[in-house]
Amino acid sequence: MPGTILFGIDVETASQDAEGFAHYGCELFHELAVPVTWYVTGQTLERYPREFHEVDASSLIELQAHTYNHILLKTVLIQVPAGRCVHGSTDWYMERGASIPEIVADLDRCQRVFEDVLGRPATAMTAPWNYYRGLGDRPDLLAIVHSFGFRILRSFGRDERDGQPVPLDWQPFRYVVQGFPHVLELMLHDYQDEFYWRDFAAPPADASYLDHLKEVAHKVAAANLTWSLCSHDHGSAKREDFSRRKGWFREIVQYAKGLGIRFLAASPFYEEMQAKTKCP
Repeated sequence: MPGTILFGIDVETASQDAEGFAHYGCELFHELAVPVTWYVTGQTLERYPREFHEVDASSLIELQAHTYNHILLKTVLIQVPAGRCVHGSTDWYMERGASIPEIVADLDRCQRVFEDVLGRPATAMTAPWNYYRGLGDRPDLLAIVHSFGFRILRSFGRDERDGQPVPLDWQPFRYVVQGFPHVLELMLHDYQDEFYWRDFAAPPADASYLDHLKEVAHKVAAANLTWSLCSHDHGSAKREDFSRRKGWFREIVQYAKGLGIRFLAASPFYEEMQAKTKCP
């Protein structure tokens, strides 16, 4: 089988962008007939409970967590590549991680909102901003997320300079050495979205993000890799905005399917990985 794409969308804005994404994103993924995981902040669920309760009924769209308030679990310290500008900085950029009490309070509230709105807790979580090594160097944080019932993480999404792209040869893994063999790290490959591609790669003005993604798809198919592909709900408040900003969704899905690449949501992929490898 020539590769797998884990398409994950961070629905994080708790704004009209998130509301629009609930409508237009749902329509598009059903039209494309591919499974996808949306990682939704608790704030977003609280603000639009009816819209996302309807999305949760879909057999193709899996709703999972993105913390309650989009707090960072770890500090991100980006060494900006020479000649680039990232988050307005040309040398170093830091976004501070939350404290342990803040993290515990946030995840507790997140799971309570999932229970209130969807009638169940989340079992997967995307960590805001993502980090080098994921939570591999923080077994204390792994213990916390494990205690809240998370068994699937999407937290390893930066390179050794806290930048991107993240190489495809860094593939999903279980946190065995840290003592959490039932917690699976999905990774977050390449760039987090078109905006990070432009910031970190600094492509020519006429370069196409879709063309870049097609090149990645060829690597995935040729080497039978897993590609954890990321985007966001940004710019989705109106149908025309969604069509303009997210038009590449349709194109890359159709292109990848043409290469024989399959699409999976997070939970089925986790079950498949568990079946392949016996855990202690």
